[in-house]
Amino acid sequence: MTALHCLVAAQFRWDPVLQPNNWITLIFCLLLFLFTVIIITFRRKLFLMFRALFFQRHFSLIQRESKVLEDRMSLLVLLFNLLTITTGLVMFCTTYIPKAMSKLPFIAYIGIFFAILLALYLIKLLSVSLYSSLYGREKERSPINQSRFIFMTDMSVLAFPFLIVIHYTGLNFLYYILVPLLTILLGAWFYRIMKINSVHGHGFQFFLYFCTLEILPWLVGLKVLLII
Repeated sequence: MTALHCLVAAQFRWDPVLQPNNWITLIFCLLLFLFTVIIITFRRKLFLMFRALFFQRHFSLIQRESKVLEDRMSLLVLLFNLLTITTGLVMFCTTYIPKAMSKLPFIAYIGIFFAILLALYLIKLLSVSLYSSLYGREKERSPINQSRFIFMTDMSVLAFPFLIVIHYTGLNFLYYILVPLLTILLGAWFYRIMKINSVHGHGFQFFLYFCTLEILPWLVGLKVLLII
C-alpha cells in the first residue's frame, strides 16, 4: 500500500514549473465553466453579437435594445475574453518561439499577458472617452466601445474550441485555420468602426485616433513582451 500511495502521489504531484499542463488544464476548466454560464444566461445576445459584427441591422439592434456593456454579465464575458486571448497568445508563443518563453514558468506568462491585455483594454476605454470629449463626439463613445467588446467576444468564442483541440491533440496546423478566421473578424471590426465614423465624417480626426489610441497601445504591449 505504501508503494501504491507513493506512485499515486508522484503521478499527481503539483509542480507549476515542470508541469505547465496542470495549469493549462485548470485554465481550460475555468474557461469551460465561464463559457457554460455565458451560454446559459447570455445566449441570445451572444448569437446576436456574431451577426452584429457583420450586419449593420443587428449592430443597431444591440445599440437600441441589448447594450452588452450594460448587461450584468458583461464583466463575466470580459473575464472569459481576456483569459481566452491570454491563453491563446501564450500557447502560440510557446509553440513558435519556445526559447523566448522558457525564461519564466508557464503560469507567470499567463499572469503577465493577462495583466497587459487588461491594461490595454482599460487604456482603450480611456482613449475613446478622451477622443470623444476632445472632438465633441460623445455619441460615438458607446458604439466604438461596444464594437470592440463584440469583436473580443466573437474572437474568444471562436478561438476557445480551437485552443482545446490544439493543446490536447498537438495539431498545430490548426493555427493556420484559426489565424485567417480571426483576421476576418478583425477586418469586420475595422469595417464596423469605419461605418461608425462615417456617420459623422471627420475622417482625419478618426485616422489620428485610430493610429495613436488603437494601434499604439498594442505596439507598446508588444514591445513590453519582447523585452520580457
